[in-house]
Amino acid sequence: MTIELNSEQQRVVDLAIQSGAYRDSNEVIATALSMLAEDIEDGAVSEARAHEPRSTLAEVEAELRARGKLR
Repeated sequence: MTIELNSEQQRVVDLAIQSGAYRDSNEVIATALSMLAEDIEDGAVSEARAHEPRSTLAEVEAELRARGKLR
């Protein structure tokens, strides 16, 4: 499978790797998908949100910092 990221998505992946918390893009994406799966299981992803971004870039960065995954 090939996934194309836009420039902002690639920037987040690069920041996560540069933080030292992740070895490569595969690990970053696997973690993001795991978090999304948890949200879905918890009912946090509703039909209304299905076509909206999960979070802003700033929110994602803040969450990564809070988890110690980004400096």
